[in-house]
Amino acid sequence: MKLFSYRYLPLNFYLGYSLFVVLCLFFSPFAYRDINYSVVFVFILVISFIFSLGFIAGARGDMSLRVSVVDRENGNILKYFLAYLVIGAIYKWAVILVSGVSINFSGMGDSYFHAYDGYERGQASIGLGYILTIAEQICSTVALLFLFSNISSLRRGGRVAFVFAIFSYLALNVVAVGKQKYLGDVVIFSFYSYMIYLARQRRVFSPKSLAFLGVAGLAVIALFVEILRQRYVAAGIGVFNIAEKSHPLISWDESSYVFSLLGYEYGFALGVFSGYFTNGLYGLYLSMTLPFEWCYMLGNSYSLARIAEVIMNDPGAIVECTYPYRVGREYGWGFDKWHSLFSWLASDIGFIGVLGATFVFSYFYGKIWVSAVSRKNSIAPPLFVFLSLGLIFCYANNQIMHGLSGVGVLFLLSFFCIFFPRLKV
Repeated sequence: MKLFSYRYLPLNFYLGYSLFVVLCLFFSPFAYRDINYSVVFVFILVISFIFSLGFIAGARGDMSLRVSVVDRENGNILKYFLAYLVIGAIYKWAVILVSGVSINFSGMGDSYFHAYDGYERGQASIGLGYILTIAEQICSTVALLFLFSNISSLRRGGRVAFVFAIFSYLALNVVAVGKQKYLGDVVIFSFYSYMIYLARQRRVFSPKSLAFLGVAGLAVIALFVEILRQRYVAAGIGVFNIAEKSHPLISWDESSYVFSLLGYEYGFALGVFSGYFTNGLYGLYLSMTLPFEWCYMLGNSYSLARIAEVIMNDPGAIVECTYPYRVGREYGWGFDKWHSLFSWLASDIGFIGVLGATFVFSYFYGKIWVSAVSRKNSIAPPLFVFLSLGLIFCYANNQIMHGLSGVGVLFLLSFFCIFFPRLKV
């Protein structure tokens, strides 16, 4: 068994990513109050080991490339998805131009605060507009997933149109509004789609490709840091006044080597960026100090739990039993801070149950990977990429199950993957 072969590319990357998260936790310029780093490290080690066992078991079997279910002559789904994204991009550009909103790279911080002016978390009203927004998010995400994971099947004109759609997606959401989530989605979708391509070519990452990915990764991190720098400069927050504005459970080290190397503005932004990978681990540790309270198998998704509460006409009956909510009530690390995927899952099955769920997930994740590479299932590539998005965020938050759009995308892709595996796309 060659653990460094194309068959185990996703596993190798996940283990490397887990190490990166641990390094962020130990070498960040800030610290979490009363956290037991040994407990968190052991948890990550155990989860990584169980994930490895499950993936290796699931990734067995024939990976020989089958005749493509992506048919240029008969498959129309990709064309419809591409047309949907391009038309949507043109419409949004028109709205931006008519409204007079400027798209300025150096103004992302101000744009972010303008977009969120008056926003209150969890106070969105459920109406037709809200439903249409969720539906649009689901359609856009599904279209992106199919196109990214099947980009090799597009003709030259289609690829040009797709590049325009992605450029617009980033310009209208990242530059114009300052929302870095969209940049993260595109990076992850691109990387895992490229991983499928490499495996189909029976290649692992060569030194040349690793060097390219390393440079690209540094460029992406630099862009994230720049977005955060502008955001906090616009808010008037920096390393010298963060003690007044930061969460009381977080302390910053002004003498950190990060500030010596990058200066205070960029060093502070890099510190905040590293926090995206570790905030959820602090929530995880605090969750492990609390007793278990069952959440009726709905504690794994904030949105589904809220919907159930509306149906039962019993606000708080489920959400207030979840680990993230109780951690906020007990320690002050509330919903405005991140909690790992494992904290949400443990709200339903406990932390021992999370270990078993990790093996089950990684087993099927491995099988979906094999199907994506071999083209046995036309829905497997986008589903694999979407699950990988959730996996990348597993230490940070409940990325794909927290909001209704993520739940909708997961349901649709899983449904078609099971019942329409040979759908021509």
